[in-house]
Amino acid sequence: MSSTGTHSYHFTSQQIEDTAALVEEYPIAISINDLNYAVILITPIDVEAFVMGFCFAEGLITSSKEVLDMNISQADLTTGPIPSHIQVNIQLTGRAQQRASQVMRQRKGTSGCGLCGIEAIEQSFPRLPQLPTSPQLSDDLWLKAKTQFDHYQHIGQISGAIHGALLMESDGTPRLFAEDIGRHNALDKLIGKALIDKHPLKGCHILMSSRCSTELIQKGVRAEIASLGHLASPSTLAVSQARAYGLHLVHLPRHAAPRHYN
Repeated sequence: MSSTGTHSYHFTSQQIEDTAALVEEYPIAISINDLNYAVILITPIDVEAFVMGFCFAEGLITSSKEVLDMNISQADLTTGPIPSHIQVNIQLTGRAQQRASQVMRQRKGTSGCGLCGIEAIEQSFPRLPQLPTSPQLSDDLWLKAKTQFDHYQHIGQISGAIHGALLMESDGTPRLFAEDIGRHNALDKLIGKALIDKHPLKGCHILMSSRCSTELIQKGVRAEIASLGHLASPSTLAVSQARAYGLHLVHLPRHAAPRHYN
């Protein structure tokens, strides 16, 4: 199976339902202009959106226009415990390819110790632009989104052990939803869906089912969203990073009012 351009590639909910209500997890190997870039474990739905959002979060692209072509296929291995995996090769514009080459060189140089270790820390905590002050949602709107969250979790209603991410307009109107076994992947898919639909992310709000980590903060800052809400409490470092970047961070406890950390 393959896909190019903006065509979708995914496994259906029925296939997931047929596997005894267990959520699927597949390796996906991503190449940039035929050069190996990363191998990640994902739930094999909305694969194109995941790749688009992942490339955006990695700083490889700034918009979907910089992806000239995306070829997605399923490959089988002759040996090993993993019978098959997804292969993706992305063709980028010249400017995006230059940016990607720089990122790939940095990734190769972040292994080891000493100075390389310092460089790895710098890559893990990039210097991102400070977000502008944006209007925030009221507690009532956050709580409304919380009560509606399960309604959007189509796979979550079949199987547990899966995370969700809900994109809301600046006024709190629900717009897009994504699911994945990995919380980072769920956010990548949501961002990718917005990029493919050419839906602006700046000033929007995102609610996620998972605990908030620094990686999620960085993805939200790159997308220039106004606020990031979570159904589980954030880490101390995530709160510190959110404050440093100017991202509004909200925790929605199960039996308490929303907690605002920035």
